[in-house]
This record gives sequence, C-alpha cells and structure tokens, in this order.
Amino acid sequence: MRHISLIALYVGLTNLLGKRAAALNAFPSGAASVSALTARREAMSKLPAVSTGRPLADKLDAVDDTHDAIGGAIWHFTEAYVQHPGTSPNILEAAKKIRAAFIPTLEDLGASYAAEAKAAMDKTVQLDELKNELELFPIAGGQTLYQWAAGFLAEGSKIDDLLNARADIELKNRKAAATLRGEVIGLLNRLRKNLKLELKDDPALPSDLE
Repeated sequence: MRHISLIALYVGLTNLLGKRAAALNAFPSGAASVSALTARREAMSKLPAVSTGRPLADKLDAVDDTHDAIGGAIWHFTEAYVQHPGTSPNILEAAKKIRAAFIPTLEDLGASYAAEAKAAMDKTVQLDELKNELELFPIAGGQTLYQWAAGFLAEGSKIDDLLNARADIELKNRKAAATLRGEVIGLLNRLRKNLKLELKDDPALPSDLE
C-alpha cells in the first residue's frame, strides 16, 4: 500500500465508504473508523491532485489572455507602419526596434507561462530605453505606444506573480497530501489488523469480510 497513489487511495476510500459501507459497519472497529475515514476523504477531495487540476488556473488564463491580446495589438500596430510604403525611415526604424524588443513574432504569444513571465522581466529595461521611439506612435485616447508596451510587460509580471503563488500553494498541497495519505494508510492498516482479530473473536462475522 505504500506505493499507492493519492488518487487511487481516494477512489478506494470512496468505494469503501460507499458501496462497501455495509461491510465496513458490520464489525465494531470498522464502524468506529467511518468518521475518521470520511473526514480524510473529504479533505482529500479538496486537493487539486484529486479535484480540479492546478491552482490559480483561471486567473492565469485570464491574465495570459490580456497579455497576449496587448502583445498582438503591438505587433499589428507596428506591422501597419512596416508595411505602409509611405512610412518615413525614422518611423520605420522605430517600429522595427519596438517589435524586435517586445514582440518579434506572433508565435511568441504562444509561449509557456514561465517563458512569457521571464520575457517580461528581461524586457523591462527596454521600456525605458525605447521610450522615445514608443512615444512617436500616438494611440487614440491620448496615449502612445509606450502605455501599451508598459501594459504588456505589466501583464507578464502578473503571470510571474501568479506562478510564484501557484508554487507556494502546490508546496502546501503536497505537504497536505503526504500527511493525508499517511494518515489514511495508517487507518486502513490498523483497520485490517483489527478486523482479523474480530473475525477470530466473533464467528458470526462473514469469513470473507476482509
């Protein structure tokens, strides 16, 4: 039993407390263990390893969507200047510098969370270095491309924060899972030992109860 996975243990415990509940309650130590086993089964059901995947998934998806949308907007905005035949040389150079610095290709937006977060950290210095170039491109509403680039990097930084928070949660979850797994295995091992003793003492119990 020491090699059994958490999910397999949860499934077995669910079966024991569900379909096999009558058999579990048929002997004194079995009935006495129902409360402790049920409490641990409920605790196990709340762990991401058993329930619904990795923590903060929805928040990470939402921040990543915003990050990728801003990145796509920057790429397409600069692409318009790159493609237009009347773009002046200095504006063309500025557009190419901006795109090379922040979003060289649209494929970059398909990178992993970790890669996008690292890229945001690495590119922060370029925000100030290219401020003059970014401010050459006005955006409707009184902003410039500088605000778009700053927002793009800010969303990348949020991804980094959420990944760090996820790591902390997963560490706590692993510790909780290990504790619960050990407790359940201990309860089940004691339950089997007690059942064997009770089978000897009570001939009325079914011989195949274990």
